[in-house]
Amino acid sequence: MQLTQASLKRLEGVHPDLVKVVKRAAEITAQPFQITEGLRTLSRQRELVRKGASRTLKSRHIAAPNGLGHAIDVVAMIGGRVSWEVPLYHRIADAFKRAAREMGVPLEWGGDWASFFDGPHFQLPWATYPGVHSVKDAPMPQPTPRELATLVPGSRGDAVKALQDNLNRLGFSAGKPDGDFGPRTRAAVQAASATLTGKETDIVTVALAETIRKAAAKASAREA
Repeated sequence: MQLTQASLKRLEGVHPDLVKVVKRAAEITAQPFQITEGLRTLSRQRELVRKGASRTLKSRHIAAPNGLGHAIDVVAMIGGRVSWEVPLYHRIADAFKRAAREMGVPLEWGGDWASFFDGPHFQLPWATYPGVHSVKDAPMPQPTPRELATLVPGSRGDAVKALQDNLNRLGFSAGKPDGDFGPRTRAAVQAASATLTGKETDIVTVALAETIRKAAAKASAREA
């Protein structure tokens, strides 16, 4: 298969070792694919995190201090159309892994991650490609706790409903679980965080959400 001009354009600014792997994978793959994204700005990454499309601001897509991106995303193509069927990404990964071995380039596939499945994602490892060689650039802006949060005042959705339910079970009145992180939920989060962690906050990180969930589960078990 051949990469389109649009895909080749998206490889601009990506580390040459990863570009070599992509091009070789395109030559040997049994499953056609194209590139959807390579180098990514920090502002775009922040937007993706805000929308829930990404889980971290420490992305290999963002230009490292050496000015290069170290990750790409692909999309499977069937008859010229986009497909998100998971088995197709395993086939694409087979080609990428074979290409990486041939090129002697270490490679990580998002589909192998234990935390969550990210089949379209391939990246160079941090350990072998830290991206800090021959650089005089200023350090990249670091994300704030609010940007790394799972939920903050104003958030909406099922995750907020679950949080409200857990807070209510612990006796921190968040009101009716309506999925709206409003003033009452904020006050309940502040009280719960102060009680459970000793530090009051209205920013619900992954760690705090898990602490609240586990405490609510224990409280429910005691009541049973």
